[in-house]
Amino acid sequence: IDRHEVTHRQYQAFLLATAHPPPTYWNGKNPPKDMENVPVLAVSYDDALAYAKWAKKRLPTEEEWEKAARGADGLRFPWGNDWQPGLANTRELGKLDPRAGAALPLPRGSFERGASPYGCMDMAGNAMEWTSTEAPAAVGDRVSLFRVLKGGSFLFDGRMCQAGARLPENPLLRLMGVGFRCA
Repeated sequence: IDRHEVTHRQYQAFLLATAHPPPTYWNGKNPPKDMENVPVLAVSYDDALAYAKWAKKRLPTEEEWEKAARGADGLRFPWGNDWQPGLANTRELGKLDPRAGAALPLPRGSFERGASPYGCMDMAGNAMEWTSTEAPAAVGDRVSLFRVLKGGSFLFDGRMCQAGARLPENPLLRLMGVGFRCA
């Protein structure tokens, strides 16, 4: 599994090489200024899958993602079993965009002490990440095929960013706190 989430810079290279549409918050195929090393956000499952195929990689399964985050000991958080403020970019960190009054994602690898036992960065907070794992979900009177998100985001309370937590989500959605990493 990749050590880091896919950044705006990496995603831009993919967009420039393909006809894939950019995230809605971009200016055409250009990411927001000074965000090159920040995880790309607001990508659907299909967007993440297209990038992974282009990069000759794939999206990790939920199990692979969780092993990379928890290590062999099955830790609750990448660094241990207790929540420790300041080891991940979560809502209580208070990093707000003064223009939008909202929380911000931070450059990948901003929390070295929050690395997983395998050296994977930002597996708690920053961007919630798509996995390839299917999750059937009832939507009204029918069952839809969702995909599992892992890791919490900068929009979540830190205690909600436990490595074992999972969120089945509609793969068509492009949510602001959601990005991905490859395997």
